[in-house]
Amino acid sequence: MSWSFRPAPVVWLLVLASACATPGSACATPASPTEMPDAPAGGGGTSAMAGTIVQLTNAERANAGLPALKINSRLMEAAQLQADQMVRLGRLEHVLSGGQYPRPEDRLAAAGYEWSAYAENIAMGQTTAAAAMDSWMHSSGHRANILSTKVTEIGIGVARDSAGRPYYVQVFGRPR
Repeated sequence: MSWSFRPAPVVWLLVLASACATPGSACATPASPTEMPDAPAGGGGTSAMAGTIVQLTNAERANAGLPALKINSRLMEAAQLQADQMVRLGRLEHVLSGGQYPRPEDRLAAAGYEWSAYAENIAMGQTTAAAAMDSWMHSSGHRANILSTKVTEIGIGVARDSAGRPYYVQVFGRPR
């Protein structure tokens, strides 16, 4: 497969959107963020982007009459692991064969997050956090994750590739 880049940003989105009842199964459930801790995320300016994504996610939840999600440092770590891996491998995928933490469950375990439910949204190429949120909200699977009542916490990861393209990750969870 050959890739060509256009002057306008190319947007790729994937979502894990199957229901999950027990840990260990491949699953995802909806979620959204509240406030951003002072945790670093990826290179140049990505911390501010992550904070904006948290604010925008919780604004969408508030508009839907849902409670805000709480930031969880372990989910932040899992999200950043995925953002960094996608940049390193040059692929936008939930399951990254060849990655140190190929599956979402591997990243959650590496971060020490014990979950009863989780979900993950990923995106690449949007030039602003607002554009990434807009893309997710216009995708039924991503929107379902953001507005899910099955999750209570969130983590955000943002990283840039060598061309400066941002990779975004939202990880939603409900602790065990």
